[in-house]
Amino acid sequence: MLPVSESRSTFAHPVGRWFWFLGLVQAAHSIGEMRMGLYDFFGMATGRIHAWIPIFPQMRMTAVAFAVLNMGLIALLFGAAPFVATGKSWARLVAWVVGVGEVFNGLNHLAGAIVFGGYVSGALTAPLLLIGGIGLLGALHRARPLA
Repeated sequence: MLPVSESRSTFAHPVGRWFWFLGLVQAAHSIGEMRMGLYDFFGMATGRIHAWIPIFPQMRMTAVAFAVLNMGLIALLFGAAPFVATGKSWARLVAWVVGVGEVFNGLNHLAGAIVFGGYVSGALTAPLLLIGGIGLLGALHRARPLA
């Protein structure tokens, strides 16, 4: 754990703030997906893509598997956040992957709302994922290594 004085200075860095923001948004996003049963919709949505692009696999997921994956992602985000905020090189790589992944996650949910002609689970928080992902990628691009 970081001393209080050190944590204030490192968590004040834009990369750290954006990463924490994405962790919080992903937590809210995952809760919404689980409450709305996205795991049931997942098979139908990937089936639609499979019909258009036959090499794309149709995927099904149980509620438990979906919850475990989402909670694992949230744990990864919150677990890595202090390391991202202090500029550890491996954590910066994690932050780049998370930023790109969250941008695609947000785009996929918004595209789903368009393709299916209405609200799909996760579309409400998708703009926040886009904002957070783009903000994180921009902060990473502008930042010099902190450590």
